Amino acid sequence: MDFFINFIVITLFIFPFIALIHEAGHAFFLKLSGGELVEFSIGNGEVLWKYKLFYLRVAYFAGGHVVAKDIEALGKFQRSLFYLGGVLFNLVSAVILDLATGFELGVFRNYLDSFIFVSYLTVAINLLPMTTLIGDSDGKKLVNLYREQKAAQ
Repeated sequence: MDFFINFIVITLFIFPFIALIHEAGHAFFLKLSGGELVEFSIGNGEVLWKYKLFYLRVAYFAGGHVVAKDIEALGKFQRSLFYLGGVLFNLVSAVILDLATGFELGVFRNYLDSFIFVSYLTVAINLLPMTTLIGDSDGKKLVNLYREQKAAQ
């Protein structure tokens, strides 16, 4: 029974919160670079609830995305920061909590440890250059950004 409860808590609460932090990182660096935010979305699928530019989607535990207006207008460094923003926010939040709690890798004493572990896992997965069911990872977008520049030369 504990496994089932933990699975539900992690899926329905921890995953969406980690996605929120991740997408906030993208939005932060987009705004810092002078870009315009079109949509800040948590989850995938049909829109469940909307408030201004924030969208909560039916599969709210399944990632999220930030949509920028005319991302190509930003410089290469600014786009790099935008693509890495989510990973940086996840990494910083995990490291801060890790240092504050004395986290031990693989030992799950509470949900905070699960949050830290899944945050590190999110960082690793998002840096892998791959295409998933919901699109390209941040790592693949970054690799493509630098491949495009090399091909243009």
